Amino acid sequence: MNKFIFLDRDGTLNIDEGYTYKTKDLKFFPGVFKALNLLKKNFKFIIITNQSGIGRGYYTERDFNKFNNRLVNELKKQKIKIEKTYYCPHAPEKNCDCRKPNIKFIKEAEKEFDVDLKESFVIGDHPHDIGLGKNANTKTIYLLSGHGKKHFKELKIKPDYISDSLLEAIKFINQKKEKIKTKKEIEKIAKGLKKKNKKIVTCNGCFDILHPGHMYFLEQSKKQGDILVVGLNSDSSVKENKGPKRPINNERARAAVLSSLDMVDYVVIFDEKTPIKLLEAIKPDVHCNGEEYGYDCIEAPTVKKYGGKIHLIRNFGGFSTTKLIKGV
Repeated sequence: MNKFIFLDRDGTLNIDEGYTYKTKDLKFFPGVFKALNLLKKNFKFIIITNQSGIGRGYYTERDFNKFNNRLVNELKKQKIKIEKTYYCPHAPEKNCDCRKPNIKFIKEAEKEFDVDLKESFVIGDHPHDIGLGKNANTKTIYLLSGHGKKHFKELKIKPDYISDSLLEAIKFINQKKEKIKTKKEIEKIAKGLKKKNKKIVTCNGCFDILHPGHMYFLEQSKKQGDILVVGLNSDSSVKENKGPKRPINNERARAAVLSSLDMVDYVVIFDEKTPIKLLEAIKPDVHCNGEEYGYDCIEAPTVKKYGGKIHLIRNFGGFSTTKLIKGV
């Protein structure tokens, strides 16, 4: 059986200003080529797209095919193969059986391409993409790119992961579960590492929607030693710290994304408001924090008690999850 990525088109692969159909208006989102080239090692690709502009008379099926053929050919130039494009040409009021979130096209693809649905993904920037995936029993990723922010409040079904871009979504797909440990497991691992004279670095946070600021922080943290252990606030801990509307992604999804990163060696979820109990178990040589917390941060007494030190990392680019979902 084959694993597939079922891709929405407009707002996921290409920038959509609204009923985009002219070939001259084709513009891919940054990172799309890189993302698909990384994914093609393990997945094949199919596009499933609602094209109500045809049914509404804004453009013809011929217009659609010209635009779509150019998009597919541009991807082909980047050595990315789209196995097939399925499209619904109907306006919503037609109540057809092919418009997402109906699974007609996925069922057709399953027969034609021998699809392993449980190991496949639907990725898109609209709630009906998530509905499609859930109805078909695939995994789902909701993108905040395209129209994702606009429709975020309409999400009634929780996706498996919410990402700011297709490129970042890869981190969830490429998760490495063996890196995710319990506090008891990491305590034992830390003791063994110390016997081998390995320098252990810790940091902690919510890491809700991974962004460049997070990546910089983790990269700089890893540079401070041999092994980087990331303490991840559990869902209950995030709510206590951030309020009832957070986190956007649940703890399993956030841990999965962190586990995919080469600079992260282990991820440990903790329930407390602070990581103090986790630091007591690990006894790190270095604990990294954002510069805004200062050397007298809440973790400092615990870290110093075991001979460790605090390392501060400057903020990078002003990125934050709150800003990513601003206005949502």
